[in-house]
Amino acid sequence: MHLMYVDESGDCGYPPSGDFPLTGGPTRFFVRAGVVLHGWKWMHIDKRIADLKQSGGLTWDQEIKATHLRAGKGAFSGWSPSDRRQFLFDLLDTIGREIDVRLLVVAIDKSRIDRGQRERFTNPAVRSLELLLERYNFFLREQTDKSGIAILDTVESKSDENLRYFQSYLLRFSDHLDPRRIVEGALFMPSHASNLLQLADVCTNVLYRRYARADGNEEEYKRIVPLICTGKVWPD
Repeated sequence: MHLMYVDESGDCGYPPSGDFPLTGGPTRFFVRAGVVLHGWKWMHIDKRIADLKQSGGLTWDQEIKATHLRAGKGAFSGWSPSDRRQFLFDLLDTIGREIDVRLLVVAIDKSRIDRGQRERFTNPAVRSLELLLERYNFFLREQTDKSGIAILDTVESKSDENLRYFQSYLLRFSDHLDPRRIVEGALFMPSHASNLLQLADVCTNVLYRRYARADGNEEEYKRIVPLICTGKVWPD
């Protein structure tokens, strides 16, 4: 079975004026991405991340969060900007060379959305999950082992419990999802206890900055671009 560790970056809000601010929120883009690997490869990838933590002086249970890494908070409190940047590059370089990992990406450009549509299409959290599951389904179709499951941070289980129901709904009624491939429902795990969810957090943050920054976040993005199976802005 394949495992897809899912995270998101950006917010679901819309500005009252219709013009998105250059800084702050609401953000123009909402990105949801999935780090996909086969269950047989889980221990190998997990150990790669654990070894990187140890080499950087972190304990096994300290959480890698992109926002903390960039701001020098949490596990990275007291680290210099150059050390934090190097750790980020080391993590991305390590994963960028990992042939057993793939990235599925959905980027929602809220400035292009017709807000007169149903919430299924105007709520970026819901629409991005639908598109990501569809892409996961297409990915699984091309694999020898065609089954998979989605794993989300427990933060989403508290604020977006409807996502689990929505996934079950899609598996029954969507023309683009094969219920034989994606196991019903989604699993929720605490990110501090999962190295792979922490990896998804960092990758999603890097991908978000790819769309949100004028420079395209090129230095970070190029390190993981070989892993991207599909990445497209919606609506196109």
